[in-house]
Amino acid sequence: MRPLLLIILIAVLLLSGCETWEPRNEVFRLRGDYNNEFYKHHPVDFKLTTVAHWAHGRISDVLLSQPADPADTDRRFYEKSEWFLKNPAKTEPHQSYVGPEFARLAWRAVHVIDWTHQLHEQLYDIMTDASIPPADKKQWIDRAVNFYLAEPTIAFSPAPFEEVIMQRVRLMQQPWFKTFRTHWPKTMDLFWAFHWWHPVVYEAQLLNPELNQQEQAVLKIDDLFLNEVIPNPPNRMLLSREVMPRFSQLTPEAANIFDNLHMFHGIVYDILASPKVQNKRQEIYRMIDRMTVKPGDREIARNFSTPHPEMDPLVYSEDMWKGGGEMGRIMEHSMHLPMKG
Repeated sequence: MRPLLLIILIAVLLLSGCETWEPRNEVFRLRGDYNNEFYKHHPVDFKLTTVAHWAHGRISDVLLSQPADPADTDRRFYEKSEWFLKNPAKTEPHQSYVGPEFARLAWRAVHVIDWTHQLHEQLYDIMTDASIPPADKKQWIDRAVNFYLAEPTIAFSPAPFEEVIMQRVRLMQQPWFKTFRTHWPKTMDLFWAFHWWHPVVYEAQLLNPELNQQEQAVLKIDDLFLNEVIPNPPNRMLLSREVMPRFSQLTPEAANIFDNLHMFHGIVYDILASPKVQNKRQEIYRMIDRMTVKPGDREIARNFSTPHPEMDPLVYSEDMWKGGGEMGRIMEHSMHLPMKG
């Protein structure tokens, strides 16, 4: 047998026995003159975003290392994240760069996260681009959302949180539910602060279409985030409808996609942290299959109300860090749902 054919045969045999091998096919971002506008005009916020994405990616590898003392590791990870917030990188890291072990374990999970981050950044760019009139923003947002949803195996559902997380995932009935929150409270607080900050920027952009005013508003949000929200984080994951009510009405599909992404992060951390889950990859993929877009999801995207339609994105109000909010209301309702697998 020729040496080249022998090498190919050996490679095929090795890969056929490797449960975690997956082809790493990716889709490049949608073309648009608006690309990179956010980076150009909001450099401080962009750099802080690199920290958020680093922390979300890196914690997966930390959890896979199975630390002997979760409380001490939680504290050290939080302190390292604080240091990065004061010394942010200039570019955003790919998830597989900061979480290589997790990428080898569950590449599809990395793929859906990065794919949704691309949508997130495109909408920031569209809202920043001064050449797109405010009245035309929605058609460009819809174009980006359509492009995102055209990849159904890696696109989160645009259906509301209640449908995806409570009806399909059945979050509160899962054996791993709240494992991460219980053992990693400081890091969870940090992530909930991030999930206040990202959507609030959209709301400020919508309310400040003039670029110079928008730049000042985003800088105020960054200052608020570092000096008020991080020291006193929300006591729950805030939903888009609470933090960017006007933007959620403009594009309910994107609002729901981002809620489902944020919850997916927490689901992954719960699964990785839970000793009750032996096959982590299988369980994570089971959740992805429940959370990705399904036929009919777009038709029910608007099925939510906005509890604080006039909220000011430049104010970190008490109802953002105190009380049950939408998450408390939804979870209380979910407790009365019939048990399912």
